[in-house]
Amino acid sequence: MKIIVHNENHNPRDPSIIFHNNKYYHCFSNGNQVLMCCVDKLEDLDKAEVIPVFTADKEEYAHEIWAPEIHIIDDKCYIYVAMDDGENYHHRMYVLENNSNNPLDEYKMHGQIGDKTNKWAIDGTIVQYHGQLYMVWSGWEGDINIAQNLYIAKMSDPFTISSERRLISSPDEEFERGSCHGLESPYINEGPFPFYDNDDLYILYSGSGSWDIYYCIIALKLDGKDPMKDPWIKAKEPFLQSNDVCKGPGHCSVIQGKDKNLIFFHAWPKEEKTIRWNTVHSYMGELIFKDGKFLVK
Repeated sequence: MKIIVHNENHNPRDPSIIFHNNKYYHCFSNGNQVLMCCVDKLEDLDKAEVIPVFTADKEEYAHEIWAPEIHIIDDKCYIYVAMDDGENYHHRMYVLENNSNNPLDEYKMHGQIGDKTNKWAIDGTIVQYHGQLYMVWSGWEGDINIAQNLYIAKMSDPFTISSERRLISSPDEEFERGSCHGLESPYINEGPFPFYDNDDLYILYSGSGSWDIYYCIIALKLDGKDPMKDPWIKAKEPFLQSNDVCKGPGHCSVIQGKDKNLIFFHAWPKEEKTIRWNTVHSYMGELIFKDGKFLVK
């Protein structure tokens, strides 16, 4: 594991990094903007030119722009991002599109995306499985911030959720709740991201508080072939947590390759004594998957 982003001009939180057209793209937010940078080599990411690709121009979605995530669907670029009007209670997921296969082109607001409950929602990710699109996100069951659960729903196109949401994970384990360390509710599951192993589907997600050294990354496996009906099995422990390299690792994205899988996440250097957002870094590691288990090195 090594640090790849710690530049104050690049938001190192919740790294969304993809490999597309033989280049690496890093998508992130700052203020009322979504930004992008592009490099040939990941080692150059921290000093890459930052390009604004979207500026929020309406009050309803111009604040608290969290964790933009870029996806390529049918060779076109989409960004899924949580936004609100300045009140966290109003956080919802939105879709940005640029109608091209160049991630650096300007994006336009397509609109809000959500299921019919229209509850608080953040950290939407896209799953493409057996020819069907799905969205997985972190959300509230009701209208009170008691817990953040993971939900999945079918999509009829990149802009539209076409089914009811299904609960696939709640923060009910000690390592997700932080309760063994004195942390109180809300308890958290967030930052989902898909991992595909031949015909098997996994969701890698984060548990506990993103502001705490007990933040960690956990695997959830679909036990079957239907994400909307079959069981989802939670690992018995995180596969990445505070270690001798970093503190509080979480909210990952993954680039799956033929020879190597790369995982990106944010954390604090092990030497950091005070956990603050302005001291967080983005890290890269090799994601090893063997015998149904994940390991990061």
